[in-house]
Amino acid sequence: MKKTQFLVTALCATLLCACEKEADYSTPIDGDGNVYQTIQIGAQTWMLGTLRTTTYNDGTPIAEDRTWDKAGTTPVYCHYNNDPRNNTYLLYNWAAVKTGKLAPKGWHVATQNDWMNLTRTYGGWGQAGIALKAIAGWEPCPNDSLGVQVTNESGLGLLPTGCRENYLDSIGSHHGEFHDAGYRGFWWTSTPATGAGGYMMRLSYDSNELFGSSASADFGAAVLCIKD
Repeated sequence: MKKTQFLVTALCATLLCACEKEADYSTPIDGDGNVYQTIQIGAQTWMLGTLRTTTYNDGTPIAEDRTWDKAGTTPVYCHYNNDPRNNTYLLYNWAAVKTGKLAPKGWHVATQNDWMNLTRTYGGWGQAGIALKAIAGWEPCPNDSLGVQVTNESGLGLLPTGCRENYLDSIGSHHGEFHDAGYRGFWWTSTPATGAGGYMMRLSYDSNELFGSSASADFGAAVLCIKD
């Protein structure tokens, strides 16, 4: 009888250990079930393709905001130009990024330090854009003297996503305006900026540089993810 109890106990312990084995998140799958390829760059594993999920990694839907009225406070996303055919990536506001639930499980929205480490592989901020941009998809630089180059040495193939923002200029107030697709790419980091909003990264058609700056909470930008 004791022998039988021992065997049952041992079997239960084995099954429990099997259940508690760490899940395999090597293949990123977002909340919508989209599957992404990956690429190894030095010690980092990056997700190929810009995030396009409308669902958090816990199964909760993300609100779509076509007017961008709620972007200052409520976690939201939109398609560029509010056109669902632009479905290779989505734009998110800072509130959506800071939930910590945008990226597939086992992954996270790249931090400012993640990007900094990436630039070191490709010569620093001043020339990282050469290796990060996709060969095709960018408007040509109109000024050859700027020496703009594109090699996509990294394999990330970053595209000019454009952005969405509310701003005031000499012409007037611009609410929820889309701009710069084809010319510039904007990606949130998960690093908060001083005050409201967070840090983002930007590439431009007329520069080899990767720029980093803060952005307001209602700014709409794309997202790149990296493995935990």
